Amino acid sequence: MNFILAGLNIDRVPVEVLECVTVPTHSLKEHLERLATHAGGGVILSTCNRTEIYSVAEDVEVGVRHLKEYIDAVPEHDGVTGIGDYVYTMTGDAVAEHLFGVTAGLQSIALGESQILGQVTRALQAAGEAGTVDPVLSRLFHAALRTSRRIRKETDLGRNRISVSSLGVQELQSTLGDLKGLRVLLVGAGEMGKLTARALRRYGADDIVVSSRSMNHGRILADELGSPQVPFEDIAKTLVETDVLITCTAAINSVISADTISTAIAGRLDRLLSVLDLGMPRDVEPATAGLVGVNLVSLTELQAKSAESWELRAEAAAEAQGLIEDGVRRFKERLTGIDHEPVIRTLGARMEQMRREEVEQTLSRLDDLTDEQAISVEKMTRSLVRRILADPISFLRSEEESATEAVQKVFALLDEEDSDEAE
Repeated sequence: MNFILAGLNIDRVPVEVLECVTVPTHSLKEHLERLATHAGGGVILSTCNRTEIYSVAEDVEVGVRHLKEYIDAVPEHDGVTGIGDYVYTMTGDAVAEHLFGVTAGLQSIALGESQILGQVTRALQAAGEAGTVDPVLSRLFHAALRTSRRIRKETDLGRNRISVSSLGVQELQSTLGDLKGLRVLLVGAGEMGKLTARALRRYGADDIVVSSRSMNHGRILADELGSPQVPFEDIAKTLVETDVLITCTAAINSVISADTISTAIAGRLDRLLSVLDLGMPRDVEPATAGLVGVNLVSLTELQAKSAESWELRAEAAAEAQGLIEDGVRRFKERLTGIDHEPVIRTLGARMEQMRREEVEQTLSRLDDLTDEQAISVEKMTRSLVRRILADPISFLRSEEESATEAVQKVFALLDEEDSDEAE
């Protein structure tokens, strides 16, 4: 059984391609069921800057082809072609190392962001509920999550509280200066909306208006902020008095058109409108970027800004790499131990049986042996068996593919294994 991966990432694919294969949370179950039919199952990790599918396969080449075909068949393409040209693939240990790095936040737009932990956890839970995750793949994800928590505890990444939303707010501040006194319209009241609202408060924004397609969700966030809420259908009117528009919805299509922005600009008397689009797929029509009086910042621009800090990323990656390597090694050791456990148990039982038979025969010939001496013989023979088994067990838990067969032949275990399976 081998790990396989196919995916797309915003750092190597146009945003119009990535948003076509983004899997919204509300349709994840449907996609997982389709994945099970087409490619045998797996875990779908879809965030604001990536969509990746993790799976296992007996035949790696066939498995990878099925994952690529699945991605190319996702119905949200909307006429976009050539998606397969952007798909990257990985197999074996490379998949494990990649997942560990992703879960640690080393490949996020905001370096070391903690939100990825929840995203990976939810992706695994969804696959578990849909029955599409292989037990070995599940163990890989749990190992990645454990190592990520360790990295955050033992390295500087744990002190990095930057999220994609706070990175976006920082970009706004660098352009506009002090956010105090500027009216901000926040569209979206989900997890990203809450993170964005908190970032706005940290950076001094004191005039925030909330809007959401769900009036209930919008009301909860508005109450938390002590801010007013406007109905979703009133966004166009609200934009006339808005200085900053931030969108972060989970919609699968644009929720604010270029025409809506254009109409609002016409009534603003030459006031600049800054737009931060944190949606994936994008919430604001791309044509908005060409409007006079509008400064549009999307995840693509944030990714480019993030890439500029390559020295910081290199340092963080170097600090975490040792823990990632250790985590992968520990996972492989545990996985190998699980795979070889039946052989180890059979070998231990065979040696224990031989030890008991020899001890019984020896003790039966020694009439004047005391109880204390008999106990010493027991201890000595048990210790001897443990020492004899140490090397074979270590060999079984190595990465040597022929280990199981070699040990079974040397210790004549094949017949016993067959009989155990028959039982």
